Amino acid sequence: TTVELTGFLAGALVLISRSLLNNSDFNLTDFIVNRMAYAIKRFIEGEILNGKDTTNKVKGLKAGVTLAVTAGAQNVITADEVIQLHDKIKDDFQDGAIWIMSSSTRTALRTLKANTGEYLLNDDISSPFGVSILGKTVYVSDNMPNIAAGATVIYYGNMKGLATKFSEEMEIEVLREKYATQHAIGVVGWLEFDAKVEDAQQIAKLVMASA
Repeated sequence: TTVELTGFLAGALVLISRSLLNNSDFNLTDFIVNRMAYAIKRFIEGEILNGKDTTNKVKGLKAGVTLAVTAGAQNVITADEVIQLHDKIKDDFQDGAIWIMSSSTRTALRTLKANTGEYLLNDDISSPFGVSILGKTVYVSDNMPNIAAGATVIYYGNMKGLATKFSEEMEIEVLREKYATQHAIGVVGWLEFDAKVEDAQQIAKLVMASA
């Protein structure tokens, strides 16, 4: 089978008052450009994690991941469910696998213990963010839902199974003439991208029980 990646255009515009620029004690334009770049980065991450299964939206992980573990409760994750999620991924794809979840979910998992009595989430100086679950790095994103009924709260797997395409890399421009009649300048950013699951064997998700 094949996965077809198209391109979805996204843009953002900020108007900055020239009066504000003239009365600022720091480089306000550079500050806005950096903040816009950060906001666009978070937008891309959110679309990849929480895309929609519709023809005119980025599908991302949520619509494409088919391997799933459904929690037995709406607001509690058990150690057994975390282990089941880990084992949904075949051994061939475990090398390079990671966890993705919200900060709140990570905090909830800190108290979970394996059958041996050891904590599942351990301090690990070899991991990029200093913690791991079952030997795999934990990545935290504010774009991931917190634990709630029906929510997809954890992704686990090798993200090589996700295909991404950037038809147009993020470009931010300062428009000095277009808004001159408003005594302002514009900062505009555009990008065009798409993301779909390419290999469903490599990524799994944990979904909380429905209400």
